[in-house]
Amino acid sequence: MSPLLVILCILVAPILALCAFIRWNPGASGEWMLHLALSLKLDKNRFRILRNVMLPTSDGATTQIDHIVVSQGGVFVIETKTYGNNDRGSRPGSCWIFGNAHDREWTASYPHGIHFRFQNPLRQNYKHLATLSECLGIPIEYFKSIVAFAGMAKFKTEMPPEVMHFRDVPGYILARGSDDVIKSEQVPEVAEAILSWQGTLSRERKAAHVENLRKNHDPVRNSSQPIATPRAESAEVPSCPKCGAPMVLRTRKSDGGSFWGCSSYPHCRGIRDIEPSRHT
Repeated sequence: MSPLLVILCILVAPILALCAFIRWNPGASGEWMLHLALSLKLDKNRFRILRNVMLPTSDGATTQIDHIVVSQGGVFVIETKTYGNNDRGSRPGSCWIFGNAHDREWTASYPHGIHFRFQNPLRQNYKHLATLSECLGIPIEYFKSIVAFAGMAKFKTEMPPEVMHFRDVPGYILARGSDDVIKSEQVPEVAEAILSWQGTLSRERKAAHVENLRKNHDPVRNSSQPIATPRAESAEVPSCPKCGAPMVLRTRKSDGGSFWGCSSYPHCRGIRDIEPSRHT
């Protein structure tokens, strides 16, 4: 084999592999493109980018978040959708998206009368915001929802401002990422707290979540309360005294204090007080 042919193969092989990846894994490729855009355009000293974060929910299940960007402007929670990259045997760029903030479902329209309905991604992402708020004990107002569409999908109805193409996400965050919502020194603390909660999930629960997917108060900057994290000093998160399910840290609305609440709430309302030694 000639040296020129070898060089050509070295150059072409990665391009072919990338094309195959995009064709057969449109969802993963969309998330990868968004991650690349965020990494290139957001200053790592000001923004903390977390990818594929899996967290426990209050009902004992799990939820997966595509991207989280922690900044002084708040915590941006990003749900990624990929349509139009041969994702359903259609021509690239032939997918039209119809929907609004109030619809329960949105519609992706393809050539030859093919239509695909999917859950309103704004509603889907709100569940992510609620889970983060419960885990961290931070008011939900400080979490900002973004729905990013990758691929060649085109919006055919007027969309809310937080719904956009993935290439517009970094600019959207930069325009809002300097607001005085979270202290600069708390940005890495919030990011580490999120990763700590992800660390409470076993491999089995993470694998079960992936398999299921395949089958179908006070501003943080003014708060003296610590951000809620799983307590490392205890080998395990405490169990509910009523049903035995794992417990999660919650925040009382009355005084902003923390307590352990059952992860099976509202089916179980078991609680435990946090011992004073846990705060020292």
